[in-house]
Amino acid sequence: MRPAPLSMHGAWLLLFALAGALPAAAQEVRTPPPEAPAPPASPAPVPLEPRRTEPQLTDEDREVVENLELLESLDAAADLEVLLELAEEK
Repeated sequence: MRPAPLSMHGAWLLLFALAGALPAAAQEVRTPPPEAPAPPASPAPVPLEPRRTEPQLTDEDREVVENLELLESLDAAADLEVLLELAEEK
């Protein structure tokens, strides 16, 4: 015995019944993710300058630098003394 042909109404009912039986994930239409924008073009590399050698210090220049460093450390020590005095007052 041959099954009776489906009417258009019956075909739609069968299609909806099959679609309802599928998991929700299978029913979703997946769209590809949008393409990420292209990274900006990197600027042209800057040519490196040759390393300059430090000028040789004379004895007088070296003494000035040492005295300057000594004055800076004395200034830092004075700041530390002020901070210690303020901490003791509190």
